[in-house]
Amino acid sequence: MPWVDQDVQQVRPYVVVPDGRACPRYQMRLDTVLTATHTTAGAAPGTTQAGALPPEAAHALRLCRAGGCSVAEIAATIGQPILVAKTLLSDLIDTGALVIAPPAAPPDPDTGRPSAHLLQALLEGLEAHDFAVA
Repeated sequence: MPWVDQDVQQVRPYVVVPDGRACPRYQMRLDTVLTATHTTAGAAPGTTQAGALPPEAAHALRLCRAGGCSVAEIAATIGQPILVAKTLLSDLIDTGALVIAPPAAPPDPDTGRPSAHLLQALLEGLEAHDFAVA
């Protein structure tokens, strides 16, 4: 078929999530960081065989094994909408392969804003990567 680009795979998001769910089991914000546990994911929901994860879930797991990764980073890297990524991540949490990392620094209780220490660390990190800081 000449009108179909063979190099591009277009899959509906509900197909990516094994059971077609569109509702993650855990509340996660875009900046929620997930880390991989030392256990190996067994048969995840919707897998065809033990240890066989959907490709997007396997990619997300590899990202989290390399170090903590935010929900936004994972969704962007695996090329899926946020809701689909959150649902896949929820499945990985259920299998014990991922855990939600505690916040790096709690917000200031008086103002509700990030701590000065966290903001300073962020500024130094941006400067170290040559990002323009105004």
